[in-house]
Amino acid sequence: MDICVITDVHGKKSCLKKLLDSINIKQFDLLLCCGDITSFGGEREAKEVIQLVPNMPFYTVFGNCDKSEVRDYIASEGISLHEKEIKIGDYSLGGFGGSNKSPFGTPLEYEEDQIMAGLSKLSFEKMILVTHVPPYATKLDRIGNNKPIGSISVKNIIEKRQPLVAISGHVHESRAIDLIGKTHLLNPGPLKDGYYGVVKINQEKIKVELKEID
Repeated sequence: MDICVITDVHGKKSCLKKLLDSINIKQFDLLLCCGDITSFGGEREAKEVIQLVPNMPFYTVFGNCDKSEVRDYIASEGISLHEKEIKIGDYSLGGFGGSNKSPFGTPLEYEEDQIMAGLSKLSFEKMILVTHVPPYATKLDRIGNNKPIGSISVKNIIEKRQPLVAISGHVHESRAIDLIGKTHLLNPGPLKDGYYGVVKINQEKIKVELKEID
């Protein structure tokens, strides 16, 4: 399975168009988005972004900078992975949207126990985990002063349940690949800045790549 991973679009439709124009998106089996589809936008703004996605398997979570309208819209469209699990061939997708609590009071933030409760609903059988917030104290969650701001619950569930891959976004500065046990971690970096990622799964062989739009 070949997967194209994007995150943190922040309403930049031009960047999504540029990505779709620069690669053959249909070479991928799946397109996944890790949230922040908009920059504090609602349903209209999210719809304008999502309508650019061609007819192919596409799933997403919302980010902390999306309003509750976005959460409800992607759920109504059947493309949300928030507290949900979907089978794709031999693999499963599951996820959790929004972020842990921050000093900034963004629209969709959750307590750590809420994040753990939501993630605990998932089977984690041959799973690709999609969250907006990255796991705590990894290469994926460091802000400018190297302080980790990720989710302890996301880290704990990955350590315990070992999904095949865990993809996230949220922390623009921490575009990176890492490991927790056997789980491959990816924060592809914000699409608004021209970044995306690729995950290739061939049975138990997994390759994770950071990419930049040409």
